[in-house]
Amino acid sequence: MRLPQLSCVLVILLATLYSSVSFAQAKVSASVGAMVMMGSGKMGNSTDVLNRSMLHTPVALFAGFNMKKFRLGLNYEYSVVGQTDDPSTLGNQNIGGKGSSAGLRLGFYDGKQAFDLIYRAMDKYTLDKPTLAGNVAEYDGKMGFSIQYYRQLKKKFGFVIDYTSSEMKSSAANSDDIKWDRISIGIVLSNFTAK
Repeated sequence: MRLPQLSCVLVILLATLYSSVSFAQAKVSASVGAMVMMGSGKMGNSTDVLNRSMLHTPVALFAGFNMKKFRLGLNYEYSVVGQTDDPSTLGNQNIGGKGSSAGLRLGFYDGKQAFDLIYRAMDKYTLDKPTLAGNVAEYDGKMGFSIQYYRQLKKKFGFVIDYTSSEMKSSAANSDDIKWDRISIGIVLSNFTAK
């Protein structure tokens, strides 16, 4: 984790904890949950890694605090990504891999549905297959975000619709940045706390 990002996460976490102490009369409660999603999108650039279709299977965990109908918390996501386009049509490149992301979540929950914005502070993506030189190819996130809508169906169960976009920098000096996006749908298990 880079120092500026760690500092930002700690400041927001401390502010959240401080608000729960100093505004005790304002009913602050904890919110936790998990999501499993599946979706598709594009990944690549217009130079050395041509855009291609990808299948994403992310699993996310989140925890935070609610004050009235607003929630602030942390988000972690692990994703398995597979290339759906035939590598032979893309210069025998297959950029399927695994990724992880940690970030901050800010949302509004009205008791039945939520709208959340997630800042992906730390993204890491590693290709499943080595490069032609036999090296492990890794990408670090430069900037990314997710927008999610989820709706409670039963007490602790609901569904989520997710749009995510990110830009990543390659560990290889001769490779351009890669951009990717996805639209996913999935299920949510959460305490759906909002008071």
